[in-house]
Formats: sequence, structure tokens, C-alpha cells
Amino acid sequence: MISAVIIEDEPIFQEILKKAIVQTGLSIRIDGVCNSKREAKKVLPTVKPQLIFLDVELADGKGIDLLNELDCTDIEIIFTTSHDKYAISAIKNNAADYLLKPIKEKELKKAIEKVAKRLEEKETLKQASQLQGYLDKIKTDQQQDSKLMVPTKEGMIFLKVIDIVRLQSESNYTLFFLTGNKKVLVAKTLKNFEEKLLAYNFLRIHQSHLINLAHMKEIDHGDNFVLMADGSKVEISKRKKKEFMDALEKNNSTIA
Repeated sequence: MISAVIIEDEPIFQEILKKAIVQTGLSIRIDGVCNSKREAKKVLPTVKPQLIFLDVELADGKGIDLLNELDCTDIEIIFTTSHDKYAISAIKNNAADYLLKPIKEKELKKAIEKVAKRLEEKETLKQASQLQGYLDKIKTDQQQDSKLMVPTKEGMIFLKVIDIVRLQSESNYTLFFLTGNKKVLVAKTLKNFEEKLLAYNFLRIHQSHLINLAHMKEIDHGDNFVLMADGSKVEISKRKKKEFMDALEKNNSTIA
């Protein structure tokens, strides 16, 4: 549901626009209607809409000037006007669309669909940015000098925790995948290491897989796998997916 505010000084057109929006059948919620720039300056900071239907010429000034007087950089704008002479100004303000009155329902629907797509793209970029911030935070916070002692056929060896990309269960053994495409087979079960590595931002996303979140590059929700820094793809089990996403969301909320 897209939150929207109408800024229009003609009451008749306010009603026409509201009805036209409903008739498009799209998910738009009108959270405010303003008759002037002055009123809009009071309403917008409180409502914080995702979309503004903005009349170019208002009784107390030009709608375009309102965008310069308030911080509307994160708000989508659909200009509505009886004149086409402001089209260039609309483009300069990165407006989603510019509709001439009387507005045709087909054009209105197309404009709103364009806004929905732009908002979806922004959210995707935001999530990608949050994920990258989370991964950067992990790399900073993770104790670089921490080591894990593991038993191998050559004897006991020490592995730097930061060098461990992921672990894979091999029956009663565990296969460690390290940076530099190195592998180490260890004579202990995956569960044994899950308990030890939990504090270092490792997460079990499958019965057979434990990953180091610091080496996670990408999440493919469609095919349910995680792409790791070494190029490997690790399946996210259906049983573990909610736990995995909850853990990411919880940690993302702590990023400044």
C-alpha cells in the first residue's frame, strides 16, 4: 500500500482525483489532502508520504517551489496541472510523471504503476545497502586474532576464525572451506563447531552447512541459496530460512 498526499487548491479536482485513484484499482492510501503550500508544509513532515500528487500552481505559490522549500528527495512526485509549460521543471525535479488536466484514468494508472516500480527498486537498493553495511560491521567487529584448534589426521592445528568461509558436514567429520580455496577435513561433527563459532557470527542455514556471515556475498531468495565469497553456493533449508532471515533482520537493526 502506497501512502499518498494530494496537494491541490481546487476542491472539485481533489474529489475527482481521489475517485480516479480508487478506480485504478491500485493500492494507494490517501493520507492527506492539502489546499495550499502553507498547509502542505505542516502535513508532509507529519505524514511522510511515499507519493505526492502535486498541482503545479497553487493559490499561495507554485508547487514546484514547495519541493525546494522542503526535503522531498525520498518522495515520489506526480505533477498535476492544466498547463504543460512546467514539464521541464518537473523533469529537473525527477518527477515520476507529469499529468495534464483533465487527467485520463489510463494515464493516471500508468503513472502510479511507475511510482510503484520506482519504490520497489528503491527498497531493493536499501536492503542491499543494509546487507553490505551488516557484512562490513561483522568484518570490523569479528576478532581477527581468534583461532580455533581442530583435530586432523596430521594432528592438532589452529585455524584463524576470519579465514573460515564455511563448514560442511561429512557424516562424523566436518570439512572446513578456507580463504584461498583451501580445505581441511576435521575429525569432529558439525554440531561441535556450531556451538563454538556462534559467537563469531556463524550461522547454520542447513543441516549440513554452517556459514561465516562475514564471507556472505549475496542471498538468492528465489532459489534459496547463499553465495559465498569463494564462489560457492550454499542451500538454505526451508526449516532454517526463517531463523536465518530473522537473524539478519535482528543484526541489521543494530547498524547505525
